[in-house]
Amino acid sequence: MAANPWYRSRIKDFRFRTKIFLSNMILILFISTAIGGVAIYASTKFIESNTRDLSMQVIHQVSDNIENRAKEAFTSSVYVLSDSSIRQIVAEQGEQVTAENYPAFRSRMEFLLAQYGNGNPYMNAIMIKTGRGQMYWWENKKGLGHTLNQEDVGEMMKGAASYLTNHGRTMAWSPSLRKRNEVFLVRDFVDVSQIDRSLGTIVFSMDADYFLSLGSGSSIIKQNNVAILNAFNELLAGGGNSDADNLITNSSNYVLNEQDASMATVEHSAAGDYLFVQERTSTLGWRVLCFIPMSSLFSDTRVLVLVIVLVSLIAVLISTGIAVLLSKSSTRNIKILEQTMRRVEDGNLDVRIIPLGKDEIGSLSVRFNFMLARINELINTVYKEQIAKQQAEFTVLMSQINPHFLYNTLGTVKWYARMNQQSEIERMVSSVIDLLKSSVRRVGEFHSLEQEIAQLNNYIYIQKIGYGEAFQVEYKVDEQWLESEVPYFILQPLVENAILHGIEMSKGSGRIVVSARVTGKELFVMVEDNGVGMEEVKAANLLHTATRKEAVPGVASIGIHNVNERIQLYYGQNYGLSFESMPGAGTKAIVRIPYRTHRQRRNEHAERHDR
Repeated sequence: MAANPWYRSRIKDFRFRTKIFLSNMILILFISTAIGGVAIYASTKFIESNTRDLSMQVIHQVSDNIENRAKEAFTSSVYVLSDSSIRQIVAEQGEQVTAENYPAFRSRMEFLLAQYGNGNPYMNAIMIKTGRGQMYWWENKKGLGHTLNQEDVGEMMKGAASYLTNHGRTMAWSPSLRKRNEVFLVRDFVDVSQIDRSLGTIVFSMDADYFLSLGSGSSIIKQNNVAILNAFNELLAGGGNSDADNLITNSSNYVLNEQDASMATVEHSAAGDYLFVQERTSTLGWRVLCFIPMSSLFSDTRVLVLVIVLVSLIAVLISTGIAVLLSKSSTRNIKILEQTMRRVEDGNLDVRIIPLGKDEIGSLSVRFNFMLARINELINTVYKEQIAKQQAEFTVLMSQINPHFLYNTLGTVKWYARMNQQSEIERMVSSVIDLLKSSVRRVGEFHSLEQEIAQLNNYIYIQKIGYGEAFQVEYKVDEQWLESEVPYFILQPLVENAILHGIEMSKGSGRIVVSARVTGKELFVMVEDNGVGMEEVKAANLLHTATRKEAVPGVASIGIHNVNERIQLYYGQNYGLSFESMPGAGTKAIVRIPYRTHRQRRNEHAERHDR
């Protein structure tokens, strides 16, 4: 069988008030935690849902604005293609471009292109490569680390032409061909007068902020968490750090279906959780991606969570105070009942409880008072019966030898022995007379241990006349215990029992030791012999009712049973006689009674007499 956990035994030992308080607190904490947790969870989910809807609305606006920006850039390219002066130089209509006059034409072309580039602060460069290999360009030198040269432009124009060829397009948006934060609009330089004729390739280099700055006015979409992918799933703008690049790479797992224009989901990464929102532009087919950190989404919820926690704590504190009051109120009457029971345990059967209401505790108080009254009545009845029984037995015993008659007769014998100079007979008769005096002239049921030992010495002297030197008696009693109060005739029956049942049956040299000690508030008086002893079972059952008839008769002997019953009658069932014995090792009789001095008894008696 499995042992109970340690906490179960600990809980069983808690006071009832503590148990009520703990149960109330557990219930309060559970309800507060449940309500607070549900409130936080519901508010978080509500904010997440609203943020998701809001972000999808915002990114829809951003994607529309991005497409409008792309259309503006496309329109600017159409204006360039429609410019007759530019077209005349590209088509070399009129004067043919040679190595000698190329610088003049390039300067002329740079001036013409500047008219279109300077109007847009996000325009980085406009580059043209003619069908005959001539290259013209304009660049916005503001903020650039270096100036374009013939080699740079040639390399980029070659890549632009290859890009169009590889993708089978005459116009396309491509990532920067020089690995910078910019977007290229690449298209054939078509002759507007003859659409199917291509005069070369033109490239518009747009700063990426041209598109990314559109979401900067939103509270949830920032420039650093937006990315733009073209129709070929190539990154046009955004990214730039490892976390963003990883998120953009993983976005390929969430490609929109044909029927879906947008979507939103939560993406997990090493840097944390992100709300991933994307939308496909209606015309260009671009994918506008937005990665919103969940921490920023829930930053506003911290105040709400703090408010919920504070309200929960206040509720717990208030509920704790109420729980304390309720537990104290519920157990106050039980505590009064428990304290009254303790007083009853101490022997005060006269206490009563004022009814504590009409609930179960009040009813229990009434029953408790009734029970005490009944117990008092039974105790008085039993006590009177026991006293009457003991007095009757004692009277019968004492009447068997008429003390007054014997006392007078023995007095005559004593004087006769003295006249005939029989000192031993005189001493023996004197001892018998002292024993009778203690029976006839005593007052009350108690005297000092010193008086009990003196009475015992008279008895021993008489016994030694018959037994001679067959046994010796030794006393080991400190002088400080001689004033201890003991009932009459508690040692003589024990010594008598030791002589007759122990030493006499052993037929050897007997030794009887009378000792006393005080432990705490209890007095222990021991009578130990070295006689034949007895089995442990017999020693344990020595005071049993069935052995009552084995009491040994003697001078004024009332038997060990009577001694035990008198002690328990005076002091209660916790006191009395006990025996320790083993065959061949003798027997020890132990008297256990409350410790008090005989002087205290006389003082109490005097006080009662004065009153």
